Amino acid sequence: MKLNVPEQTTPDKDDFPNHPRKVKKWLSSLKRANMGDFTRQVYNGILSLNRQAITPKHRLENMEILREPTRYIFNQLNKHFINRTLPLPEKSYKITHLNQALLNEMATGYKILIFEASNNLAKIDTKTILTACERSLHYYSELLLRSSQIYSELPRGVWWDIHRIYGYAEFKNLHQKSVKDPELSIKDITAEDYYKQILLFSLARPNALRQSDAERLFKSINGWAKFASISNQPSKNKLNRYFVSKLDGDLPPNCVSESDLKNLEHVRSIETSKLVEHLQKIDNESDDLYSAVSIGDQVSQETIRTLVSSWSLCAKRRFSRAVRKDDIKVTIGLNPIHKALNTEIEPPKPKLKKPNKMFSLESIPENEQASKDVFAQQDPTFFITHPEMQNEKDRSSGAWDMVAKGRTLTATYANELQEQDQTIGELFKEDPDIHWKITNVSAGGYCLFWDSDLPSRALVGELISIREKEPDHTYQWRVGVIRWMQYSHENGLEIGVQVLSPKVISCQVQRTERKNEEPFNGLMLPGIKPIQQPSTLLLPAHAFRRSNTLNLHVYERDMEIKLGTVREHTGSFTQFQFSQPNEDNTPDDEDNGNEGRSERKNPDNFDSIWSSL
Repeated sequence: MKLNVPEQTTPDKDDFPNHPRKVKKWLSSLKRANMGDFTRQVYNGILSLNRQAITPKHRLENMEILREPTRYIFNQLNKHFINRTLPLPEKSYKITHLNQALLNEMATGYKILIFEASNNLAKIDTKTILTACERSLHYYSELLLRSSQIYSELPRGVWWDIHRIYGYAEFKNLHQKSVKDPELSIKDITAEDYYKQILLFSLARPNALRQSDAERLFKSINGWAKFASISNQPSKNKLNRYFVSKLDGDLPPNCVSESDLKNLEHVRSIETSKLVEHLQKIDNESDDLYSAVSIGDQVSQETIRTLVSSWSLCAKRRFSRAVRKDDIKVTIGLNPIHKALNTEIEPPKPKLKKPNKMFSLESIPENEQASKDVFAQQDPTFFITHPEMQNEKDRSSGAWDMVAKGRTLTATYANELQEQDQTIGELFKEDPDIHWKITNVSAGGYCLFWDSDLPSRALVGELISIREKEPDHTYQWRVGVIRWMQYSHENGLEIGVQVLSPKVISCQVQRTERKNEEPFNGLMLPGIKPIQQPSTLLLPAHAFRRSNTLNLHVYERDMEIKLGTVREHTGSFTQFQFSQPNEDNTPDDEDNGNEGRSERKNPDNFDSIWSSL
């Protein structure tokens, strides 16, 4: 059986000692106080052992001895790249690469035993083969996690080895036999369990999860994997598609159609229906905003809903992409977006201020007759209208057209934008988000590229606003969410942005019962009547909850509102529907939920980072 293993040679007297007793003595002599030197010596020791011809018994003993010191090293290395913004600085990137190289070498030590057994190069007992399969998949699963946390793909050849190791365990009828692993919280685990966890984690689209959410998923998935099953007879999901892996390939699991399944000998299907039902039950039992908050190792409700989608439906692009290469003005984060909106334009002055009549929540009528009595319709879903849209003419379909197409809401608003057109480029010269470029666009969003070696502020689940030029030569901010990230040392950082609204208005909110509290910045997204999308507020995460009564301040006007359904909750913001408190019909449709690189040295040369650890 073909596996990616280094060539082993017979050691001479000057080589690294390979007898388990000598390896243990050598490890005890190392000083952990000097983390850099300790890491360097352990890494070089494993590198040497994996390239020496050793008896299977001694190789297994050596690898088991090395598990504890390498776990200590992994725990230290993770601090250098977890919860760091991308692109990583040079030293952090080197440490990340070292972490991956060490994980790969640990997997390789056990993988050599499988290679020797499968090719009859040594006589190896069943227990050793079983342990080697479990341990190698253990380290490859962690390699998948750590790669996903910097939004990069697994190194070439890793998926091949993962599939072949499981395939060999299945061939030897060892895939469902359990083995104890002291590094796990559960008592024992099988090679099939690990293979399911690896496949499920990959299908969960970890590049669309925050680093912390990916870690929580990784820790929870070993308990959830029992609800999934692997079969050599592919079973369809709800869309008549299949989640499959190919044991003779170097690719992650994928969702394919029946026409793609020709040779079933090396195809394994992942059945996820029971797992999805289990997660839906968890979601239904957690009907509270604070269930959306991740506490400790608990997977948040928002992440569970994402997993239900990932493990039940095949991701399919709704809109076609169009290639576009442009610089683009971008602002990331709720408060920076709020500041950018307020910096760029002065809000229009009201012609007449009347208490409690500053603006209203109402449906945008579809015809002139309906506009005569909008509240008589008793529509349970309300839509925000601009204060200058209150005459009969503006209440016609033309008013809606301005919102739907993202055009400016008033002539005053448009004129002020045009007057600033010549100077607007000077506003954000020192902005930390100036290095973004568009690579392609669709009706639903953008793909952006970070053209700098400096760290960006991009995070999955973070709000992002993109400033686009309209056909009438005015500018418009579109607000969206960063849905996925992808990073590689060679190609840099790319992000995928889903647009939430073609129009965004800055606002502030304050709890009605806390008059002395500092107001919170927020963003208001106007409703879109034809697609039944109500007005929503984007507010800081964890600051408010459903049914809170707030004072809303927009364009020097005030209004009391009541927060309704939570449409989306991430670690960065919460999106609420809202209504006037005197209206009985609070929006409550739960089903309307969220839908420069410098020249680098050889990454395998770690000499420059030992002193940094």
